[in-house]
Order: sequence, then C-alpha cells, then structure tokens
Amino acid sequence: MSGETAVMEVDKPSPVGNGSKSSDLSNGSTSFEGSVIASPSIESFSTLPDQEDLEFNFDADAGDLQVRVDNPQKHFDTLETYVSFRICTRVKMEVRVEFKESEFIVRRRYNDFVWLRQKLVEAFPTHLVPPLPGKHTLLAQLDRYSKSFVLARLAMLHRFLTRVVSHPVLSFNKSLYVFLTASPSEFLMHRKNGPGILGRVTDSLQGLTTSYLVCQRSPEFDSVKDYVSTFGEKLNQMEKVGRRLHKERQAYQGELNQFQQTFSLWATSEPELSPLLKAISYAIERNIQTQQATLIDSFSSSFEQPLKEYLLYVDAVKETLQRRDAVQIEYEISVEELNKKRNEKEQLVNNEGISSGAGSAFSLWKNPAEARDEKIEKLSQLIPNLVRQAEENQDKMQCANENLLSDLERWHIEKKKDIRGLLLNMATQQIQFYQDVLSSWEQVIPEVKGNNQAAASGTVDSIPSSTSMQTSTPSSTTHVN
Repeated sequence: MSGETAVMEVDKPSPVGNGSKSSDLSNGSTSFEGSVIASPSIESFSTLPDQEDLEFNFDADAGDLQVRVDNPQKHFDTLETYVSFRICTRVKMEVRVEFKESEFIVRRRYNDFVWLRQKLVEAFPTHLVPPLPGKHTLLAQLDRYSKSFVLARLAMLHRFLTRVVSHPVLSFNKSLYVFLTASPSEFLMHRKNGPGILGRVTDSLQGLTTSYLVCQRSPEFDSVKDYVSTFGEKLNQMEKVGRRLHKERQAYQGELNQFQQTFSLWATSEPELSPLLKAISYAIERNIQTQQATLIDSFSSSFEQPLKEYLLYVDAVKETLQRRDAVQIEYEISVEELNKKRNEKEQLVNNEGISSGAGSAFSLWKNPAEARDEKIEKLSQLIPNLVRQAEENQDKMQCANENLLSDLERWHIEKKKDIRGLLLNMATQQIQFYQDVLSSWEQVIPEVKGNNQAAASGTVDSIPSSTSMQTSTPSSTTHVN
C-alpha cells in the first residue's frame, strides 16, 4: 500500500486466541458499518511506534484485566467523520468468570468512552472516576485529525481505561464489560438506552449542593478540598510558565537559524577563516536540532499533556467531593425533618401543638383533643419511617466517605509517581540538551586553536629577525664601498 493512498484495504483477520465476540474487528482495520477508513500513511496519526504487533505479554502482577488502546483510524460516515481506537483486552478467566473469552478486540470512538465514564459515575457517584481528555475546542476543530492531537488523545484514553480496569470496584461494572466485549451492533443497543434510575438519582443528588450547604463537613474533606485547589493552582502556573518558555524556545530557534545562516554565508567570503566559520555554523546547526528534538517536539507529550491530564483529575476530585457532599446533605435533611417531627409530636403531647386558631378551625368538624390525638397518631407512624430513612442515609454517607477516602489514597500514590516521573523526565531532558550543546561547542575549540596557531605562525614568518637585519646591513655597506 502506498503512503498516500486514500482508502485502506481490509486485511485478513488475525487470530485472537480462542476467539471473541468481536472477532470481526480483530485485525484492527475493519470499519464500523457504513464507514470508510482513511489509510494510515507515513505522515498519518495511524502510524504508531512499537504498535505493529497485536500481541502483548500478560503481566501476572497487572491484575485480572489488562487493556491497551492503540491503532487510531479515521472513518468517513454518511453524516460525520470520526476517529475510532482499537481496544485489546486480556482476561484472567480463572478469576473473572463473567468473561466468556480470554481475549477481546473491539473498536470504540471517543463518544463511547464518554458514555462509559458517565455510566461509571452514575453507578458509583462517590468513587473517584478517572478523567477523560476534554473535547476539542472550536479553535482546534480543523486540527482534530492531526497526528499530534489524535496521539495525545489516544494516550489519555489508554491511561483512563487502564485506571478503570485496575480499580477494585469500577472494574466489575456491567457497562465496562459491555464496553470491552460487545460487538458494534450490541454496543449500539446498550448506548441507546438512556440514563437509568441511578443516573436520575445522581443528578438529583448533585442538584442538592446548589441549594444547600453542608452543615458539618468532616475536616478530612475540608483539607482535601483545600489541597486539590492549591494543587490545581500550582499545576496551572506550571502550565502557563511552561507554555511561555516553549514559545520563547521557538522564537530563539528562529534567531539561531538566522545566526547559523550568517556564519555559513560568511564562510564563503573569507577563505582564511572558512574552516572556523563552518565549524561554528555546524555547532549552531547541531544546537538547533538538539533543541528541536529534545525540548520543543517533546513539550506537548512529556510536559503539557500530563499537566492538563492532572488538571482534569483535579476537576474530577472536586466533582466527587461535590457528590459526596450531596449525600451528606441528604442525610442532614432527613435528620432535620426527623427532629422537626419529633418536636412537633412533643409539643402536641404537652398540649402546645394546637393554637387557638387551629382549634377554631378543627372545631367545625371535631374537637381539638381528637384532632390532636389524630395528629399524634400520624406522627407516631411517620417518625419510625423517618428514623429508618435517616439511618439509611447515614449508612450511605459513611459508605461515601469510605469510598472517596480509599480512592483518594490510591490517587495520591499514583499522583506522586506520575508527578515525580514528569519532573525527572524534565530534568533529564534539560541535562541531555545542555550536554549536547556543550559537545557541539567543544568540537569547535580545536578549529579555533588551529586557526590561532596558523595566524600566529603567519605573523612570525612575515617579520624578519634582528640577526638577519644586522647581517644584511654590513654586507650592503661593503658592497657600496
């Protein structure tokens, strides 16, 4: 297949172990129904390093599920153009008996990942569901099929799914099972089903936080809220400074190009200085290449994207805290209602519950004592239900606290590892860059020394010695005589 062909031929399906429900997609190039696939040319985003082999070794310590997201493909449908990603799944069937096969390969698009995350949030509102990469902005609309954009999205989708399948609770969700195993037609049927009762309950709980404030939030969660806000501010500042430095490096790169061209042209007009000028021009050219490869080209993948991902994680933590607060608010409302009814009953029992106005109203039909006794009876039946509801809400709040604290602990461990890796990688890149720059200029030094020695030698040869001058003077005088 040529590097610039418009449509790719579908390869023969490759074997996938014992087979899977999605074996029709096993070769990673079969299109969704009714779509045409753009070819993965040399310059296309579909060309991925180290991703040609469909097989990947199963790590015994990696957990019961292992996934890989790769091989993006561009599809041309009747009404839209979109990108799909291949998802390879390996399963420990002796542990995860709900899976019927040990390997699955399916294709999903970005909106399918959005559906999965929404389902996970609906099912586990107080668990920390990992973030997805954000949708493309209007400014990036025309660039959303570029290699850099698609590969950045692919990397974040892979990390999202890896985090989900390694989670001790999220990984057992039914929607995740469907996402990893269902054929295109089966998955479409699941997606058509709207949000269930869990989704409506989650929406109503989140709506509570806009109307009420938590009375007594645990200090643990107050400190978490303060921490993620401060952490987000630091990441935002790092991203802004990093982006500014990146722009300055790009501008500096242009200045270096002009500098290199100046020395190169100068060398053509100065034969005696030409070796030295060419050496300097070559050193500058190497510095340009080093900065481009080490600092500029890798900026997005090694610095900007990881920071943006953790900014999204900060937002996910804040949203989960908000949902946990909604559970606590629901508990506080039920306790408040219970106390209100208890006080009302106590006032009625103490003959304080019915005012004169109320008594005159009831006197048309029954005497105040009967009305009071009837209301006491209703409250006596209602209060146990309110007690039960308050206890259930208290249990929900305790579970929500445990769920979130457990996930936050996991997140802190992962965050430390990722941020440490980010900073170490940044330091390594800086060291490598300056070592290469130093090496480039060290290669110029011998040429400079050689040029200086040649210049010094030429100067000495051009000046006659004092002995020769003394010898030549008498001889010339004798000749005259």
